[in-house]
Amino acid sequence: MIFKTENEKVVCLHNGKEVGVVTFPEIQKGIFNIDHTLVDDSMQGNGIAAKLVSHAIAAIHLRGGVVTASCSYAQKYIEKHGLRPAVICHMTTSIDGKVTGDFLGSETGLNACDTYYEINRRLKGDAFACGRVTMESSFTNGFRPELSELAGTDIPREDYIAMKHDYYAVSFDTCGKTGWTDSIIHDEDEGYDNCHIIEVLTEKTPAEMLAYYRKIGVSYVFAGAEEIDLKLALNKLYRLFGIKKLLLEGGSIINGSFLRAGLVDELSLVVAHVIADKDDKPLFMDSDMYEASLISAEAMDNGTVWMRYQL
Repeated sequence: MIFKTENEKVVCLHNGKEVGVVTFPEIQKGIFNIDHTLVDDSMQGNGIAAKLVSHAIAAIHLRGGVVTASCSYAQKYIEKHGLRPAVICHMTTSIDGKVTGDFLGSETGLNACDTYYEINRRLKGDAFACGRVTMESSFTNGFRPELSELAGTDIPREDYIAMKHDYYAVSFDTCGKTGWTDSIIHDEDEGYDNCHIIEVLTEKTPAEMLAYYRKIGVSYVFAGAEEIDLKLALNKLYRLFGIKKLLLEGGSIINGSFLRAGLVDELSLVVAHVIADKDDKPLFMDSDMYEASLISAEAMDNGTVWMRYQL
């Protein structure tokens, strides 16, 4: 099945036939109402209605809009699942779908990365997200703070909002190991500069690390006891920080986790005209099979191709 967003509706296609539709007209400027969800009788029981409503919410959030619902099914869906940011997985890849490796340091790969950063600024999410390893390699150089003076600190296991901001860097960090030195990222690229940092943690995070984050003004949310519950994390990012559009820019593992959880709404792929090494990592680790609908494909001046897909 393929889902396509067309203006103020999302349709589900099966073998080229429309088998489901949800509509969400703009009832006031920036306010959209999910008012009708319909699935063909022959396709009932396949989870199509839920996916249609999920796509409608993502489409509204991608436009920076506010979600309302008069459709009874959509109301029940939102009551059960809550609202979350639309997620665009934005990555540079090789022709054979790799996202890490020496190819990124080649002339071709560097040109593709330049295009990737330019498109990042064009997409302009409310936040970007990576896993701990990517955050450390990109921003902290593996720094580990001295925590001895914070040992034994009694910190409540509750979400901490240090500040509200207009742009966020979200670090998915199971045990709270990322050694930030400030609550704001300072980077020469405007696509990453001046982001307030939010750590997504589990209950395994040591109290002294929570105290350290509070000390330097880093916000954090808890999303699970042992492993990060991605759906819960996204619900909190929307509810506590108002994040509507999230650019997922992680490695294979976190990208694969989002995909398997059904939390990737769009793909934005900048494809370098190079084939990577056999041992380089794929776009999604341990992925399931998904059909995608092509939104656009654009050949860039430096030979890269920018492709966008709806999942």
